[in-house]
Amino acid sequence: MNNPASVETIIAEARKESQREPSAFTEFWSELEKTLISLVYDSNLIESAGSSLRVTIKLCQDIFRGRQVSEVIDERDPEYGEHLRALIATHRKGDLPNVLRSRKEVINHAKALNYMIDKVILEHQPLSEELILEAHRILCENMNDDDVEPGQYRKHEVAVSYGKPGEKKKRSICMRASMVPKYMKEMANHLNDEIAQAEGAGELDPYTLAARYKHQFIMIHPFADGNGRMSRIILNVLLLRYAGHVAVFGSEGDEKDQYLAIVRRGAKIFNEEDMEVDFHEQTSHNEFARFLLTKSKASLEKMWNWASQEQG
Repeated sequence: MNNPASVETIIAEARKESQREPSAFTEFWSELEKTLISLVYDSNLIESAGSSLRVTIKLCQDIFRGRQVSEVIDERDPEYGEHLRALIATHRKGDLPNVLRSRKEVINHAKALNYMIDKVILEHQPLSEELILEAHRILCENMNDDDVEPGQYRKHEVAVSYGKPGEKKKRSICMRASMVPKYMKEMANHLNDEIAQAEGAGELDPYTLAARYKHQFIMIHPFADGNGRMSRIILNVLLLRYAGHVAVFGSEGDEKDQYLAIVRRGAKIFNEEDMEVDFHEQTSHNEFARFLLTKSKASLEKMWNWASQEQG
C-alpha cells in the first residue's frame, strides 16, 4: 500500500477478505473498523440514542462485515438487560419498545454510514442531495415517528436546544422549512464546486472542508430528526475520503458538552452572517474546525505510524 489515504482500496479488499475469513482483515482495516464502531457509538451517545458499547460493537461488526442482523430481541435474551441499562444511563424509559428502538438506532446508523462509505469512498460519487436523502432514509427507517419522513426534508418548523437531558435550555427556532430545499441545493453545489477547485489547485484542506459543510448542514437542520447523526456522517465521510481517517468524539470526559457548546456558539455566528456575508467568507464553522483538528490528532498519528511500518 503506497498511499495511506487510498482508503477505498483498503476497505474494498478488506470487505472481500471478511466475506471469506473474518480473521484475514488487514491491520489498517481492523483499526478503521474499530474507529467506525466508536463513531457510531459516540454519535448516538451525543443524541442520547443507541445502546451500550458492547451491543454497538456486536451489531456494527456484523453490518460492516456484510452479515444479517435482526432488529428484534426477546426479553429473555441475555443482551436485553444490557439494552435496558444503556437506556436508563441516558435518561430513557427502560421498556421493550425503547429497547427495540435503541437497537434499531444502532443498526440504522451503521447501515447509513456504510451506505455513504460505499457511495462516496468506494464509488467516488460526489456528496449529493440524493445521497444525503437516501442515507437519512436508512438512518430513520422503521422508527415509526409520526412527524419524521425518512429521506424527506421536513415540512414543518422545528426548534432545538443544545443541552444535557433534563436541563432547561432556551430553544432556538431553526431555519424555516420552506427554505430547506434551497439551502440544501446550494450547500451541495458549494461543496462540490469547492472540492473541484481545490483539487485543481492542489490545495484541498480536508479539515476546513469537513467542518464547514458539517456545520452548514446542522444549521440548515433539513430533517425532522437525525440531523446531528447525519451531520457527523457527512463530516466523517469527507474526512475519510480526503484525509484518510475519521474523527470520533462524544464519549470521553466532557467532549459532548464541549461539542454542543461549540455548535451553540456557531449557530449564533451563523445567524448573524447568513445572507450578510459571502458563503466562503463565513466563519461560524471555525471554532468547530479547531476542535476537529484536536480530535483528529490521535487518528492521524495511528495512520502515519501504520503507513511508516508498511513502507519501511
